[in-house]
Amino acid sequence: MGASRAPREARIPRVSATVIVRPRLNRMLETDMPLTLLRGASGSGKTTALVGWASTTATRVIWLTVTPSSSSSDALARSLGRCLHGALSPTSPHDTAAVDWHAIGELLCDADEPIALVLDDAATLDRDGVFDLCRVVAAAPLARLIVASNRPGAWDSDGLDLVIDTTRLSPADLAFDTEEIGRALDTDEDGATAVLEATGGFAAVIRAVALRGKTSTETALAEVAAATVDDYLRSRMAEGTFGAGVLEGLIRISITDTVDLPLAQALTDDAGIVGALDEAEAFGFGRWSSGPHRTFTIAPPARTLLRRELVRRLPAEVRRLRRLAIDGALRRGAPFEGLRLAMEEDDLHLAGHVIMSGWSHLLDHDGREVVRLLGDLPLARLKQEPLVAMLLGICLNANRLRRLRGLQLLRMAVSAANARRSGLSPTERLFIWTAESAALRVIGMPDRAGQVASRALAVFTETPETAWQQYAREMPLLCTHLGISLYYSGRRDQAVQLFEQAASLAAAQGSRNGFHAICLLSGIHALNGDLPEARHYAALIREGDWDPALLDGYRGTFYQVAEAMLAVEDGDIASAKQHARVFLPHRATIEHWTTMATVEAWIALHDGDAAGGLERLESFARMRGREAGSAHARHALSRPRILLHLALGDVKAARGTKQRDSGADRFGTLLERARVALLDGRAPEAVRLLSQTRLEPSTSRERAEATAVQSAALHRVSAAAAQRATDALAAQLADRELRTPLALLSAEDFAAVRADLAPVHGSPLPTRSALPSFAARPRLSSREQVVLRALTTGAPLPEIAADLSVSPNTLKTQLRSIYRKLDAANRTEALEQAARHGLLPS
Repeated sequence: MGASRAPREARIPRVSATVIVRPRLNRMLETDMPLTLLRGASGSGKTTALVGWASTTATRVIWLTVTPSSSSSDALARSLGRCLHGALSPTSPHDTAAVDWHAIGELLCDADEPIALVLDDAATLDRDGVFDLCRVVAAAPLARLIVASNRPGAWDSDGLDLVIDTTRLSPADLAFDTEEIGRALDTDEDGATAVLEATGGFAAVIRAVALRGKTSTETALAEVAAATVDDYLRSRMAEGTFGAGVLEGLIRISITDTVDLPLAQALTDDAGIVGALDEAEAFGFGRWSSGPHRTFTIAPPARTLLRRELVRRLPAEVRRLRRLAIDGALRRGAPFEGLRLAMEEDDLHLAGHVIMSGWSHLLDHDGREVVRLLGDLPLARLKQEPLVAMLLGICLNANRLRRLRGLQLLRMAVSAANARRSGLSPTERLFIWTAESAALRVIGMPDRAGQVASRALAVFTETPETAWQQYAREMPLLCTHLGISLYYSGRRDQAVQLFEQAASLAAAQGSRNGFHAICLLSGIHALNGDLPEARHYAALIREGDWDPALLDGYRGTFYQVAEAMLAVEDGDIASAKQHARVFLPHRATIEHWTTMATVEAWIALHDGDAAGGLERLESFARMRGREAGSAHARHALSRPRILLHLALGDVKAARGTKQRDSGADRFGTLLERARVALLDGRAPEAVRLLSQTRLEPSTSRERAEATAVQSAALHRVSAAAAQRATDALAAQLADRELRTPLALLSAEDFAAVRADLAPVHGSPLPTRSALPSFAARPRLSSREQVVLRALTTGAPLPEIAADLSVSPNTLKTQLRSIYRKLDAANRTEALEQAARHGLLPS
């Protein structure tokens, strides 16, 4: 490597013979990357790692330890000039006073072998020096740069990655892992794990533990490691090299694990605390996170020591500092940290405040941690704070082994919320009832969920905003879950209003908690056939800067529903299928499964794949097991089943599904009766059903489909009679931007109605029907249908004639007419043909 020929600055430092060899770091440093940055506190092993690598690499190493005198760009160029001339041109004069970056670039470009410039202690370099050096290294084909820094500085400058390709070794990379600890301390995996927990793998401490010698037990080794950490940190504190106020600030900040700058300033009452934290990072007491919203996390061993000092020096301030830390954790969206701090104070009432402030985050992200933190609380204490019991109960319910305990806590919390004299505030009742409603909904009890949601909504409506203002961030999410419960219990208009309120509240707060509500609005409007509104809300999602995981997850389900439904209306089946594929990972678990199944069936119907769609629908239902047999699920799936059966020409199966699963006293059920009557050739009956009912369509889609069926039925009488219904259909399709209601007619009815619509309807119409032609299907009179039904009993003809109160001759005349229409020679063939055409009773 030529180190013996180099001047002092270029020599690789000597280290103790007790240095621990770390092949893992050697491999990480042996790269072709032009710039490698090692970032870690003093004592984290940067220099040792570099020396270890330099002793094994075949690359020529030029070493420079940066000092204050070489931290400017010109001074750095001169120092590098001396190193490079000494190492690469030992016979040339060493007068480098006039050396500049151009000369250094020429030296590096002229090199005929790989060269690694190693800069140790490089945190003090100014920005010009960093960029000048990186430019010349980036231009030299055989040169690379390795830099060690113990604090933020010019190496973190924006734009550096545009100058030179960079890789970074973080403090976590420099820390010893269990394999390295086991090898260094000659201990097994359990012992290495205990040491890692006590030390964080900090290199200087691991080396110090190794120097103390082997201990007999795993417990003793962990105790030695913890004592070594304590000694190391105390020695750093005793060195007195901290700037004024650094230690005092760290002691106050140690009330919590992690702080952002506003919280650090509040805890220390020091607007300039950022400099102190930079210094603390350099000495290994913690580190800054990367990214735009930086936080400083105190190293766990350091926090233990600093907390001891906090309790010893400032006992009267601990409570106030903890409250500040809780507020700071909630402000930056870390409610579990706030909950942990509340439990440190053993204050369940304060814990309840934290829970309401971060309810959704705790449930979505911190369930296991919540169980670990609260799981051992006695029942007697949990009874005092039902909201804490509710949170713990929900989290325990996710664990099969602890579900019984979770249900016990849920019942206890609900009972307290329902009691008139429980002492709970309206806001606390709102949270508990919202959670109860969601739980009932998820376990397949939508009607009860809707009842509880209505009760919670009444509380929300009656409670002044000032009462829940401090928990305003959670309100959009609570409104959303209440809306879902109302939606699945049939109160759909109320649900839409709640979703709109949730989106409005989130927008007013400037938060992103309206995402779920906006997705629901887009999907529900698409399902209802209100396409202008669906497109509006879908565009808000499509054009927003949302996490892709949200779009493909539970909360994004109805957005994917909207996009799929919109694509079908636009005739783009391929796009519709693409959006429906997002459902696949969630089919077995998600509560929205009937909506998913409906959308998948809708796509198959309009893709001409009714057989495949029906098979997938029934497979979906089998996957959901008993859940699919509930009255709610059967009703939700009755419409897609009916339409798929009709698309297959199986009127009998469609009629059977309608009679078995469709909800009574609903316009949607009446609509399907009229559709089947029309396909049966009973156009007057279809007209009568739709025109003489007190029921009203519940959605724009139902209204347009009913008008399409009515228009088709009237067309069978006369085009003039159908004109009014056809004009109404044209207006509805144009206003709601719909196409598909027309496609749900038989092929012959579709052609007749479409011909009248084409001149007046501006947007493209579908080119084919989703249903087949039923023109070839035998048309039996109502009396002939009664006779056919009697034939299925197998009774002799004289007995049938007597039962029908007709003479045998009259019965024979009716049978001849039936046989002729069914192209049958006898009773057996007639029944076979009737079954094939779906004419037999269900």
